[in-house]
Amino acid sequence: MDHRVDMPAEAPVDTVTYHQGWDGFPELSDREKVALYAVADICRQTLGMPCESQGTMGLTHGVSGDALCELLLFQGDHTELQRHLRTGTRQLTDRERAFGSLTSDVLHGVLNDTFAAHVSRALAIGATPADVRAVIRFSAQFGTTAAWHGLRAADRLLDGPAGLADPSVA
Repeated sequence: MDHRVDMPAEAPVDTVTYHQGWDGFPELSDREKVALYAVADICRQTLGMPCESQGTMGLTHGVSGDALCELLLFQGDHTELQRHLRTGTRQLTDRERAFGSLTSDVLHGVLNDTFAAHVSRALAIGATPADVRAVIRFSAQFGTTAAWHGLRAADRLLDGPAGLADPSVA
């Protein structure tokens, strides 16, 4: 469905943004998108109605309440969220966890060695460089400047001389 054509002109901006975010990333599964929306809500502290919407959306796309709770239990700082994404219960896939870590890095502006480790981890579990870039582009819905810096950092890692694009580097 092409929402640019089918969406009424008076549609709320959040509805248009949602459809662009949802439809514009074929590299990501529906479950991954729901997880990334939840991580972004935690990072941006947009809890309440946005978070409630993600819960409803998650249930519609096969993400259990337990999986969403796994993310929502840790609304602390970047370090706590990262620790939880690495060691929490196994309601989320390794790929969802890796992508959540990347989203948290980007939205918190943590684009140092930690970010490089998370890019490496994503590649090591089978994500492609295009998948990694899609995750970062997806986060632009929550912070365009942060996503732009994230893409620049990812490009340096993925295209640089050492080239993390080879999962054996991880």
